[in-house]
Amino acid sequence: MRLGYFRSIKQKDMSTKEIQEIIHQMGIFMFRGGQINEGMLIARYNIRDARIEYYFIQTSKLEDYKKAKNNHDTSAHQRLGNMIDVNSIIRAQLFN
Repeated sequence: MRLGYFRSIKQKDMSTKEIQEIIHQMGIFMFRGGQINEGMLIARYNIRDARIEYYFIQTSKLEDYKKAKNNHDTSAHQRLGNMIDVNSIIRAQLFN
């Protein structure tokens, strides 16, 4: 994988466009609090609560997530990822 551009996100809430640009993109993500993790951000619609939820899947669990998703495992995102507030993301360095 080749490193792509470095997306710096301001300390304000992310716009819909900014969120769409980083969903399902591999990269290095920096979160408020100083955590830096490599992985992918995914979005899932929670029907019961009528809202979109965001999960971060670390690179080490990404293959398992993809296999589970291909097998129609509807809870893979909960089991293998961490639910996050997208506004906790400060920077995203995406891979091409």
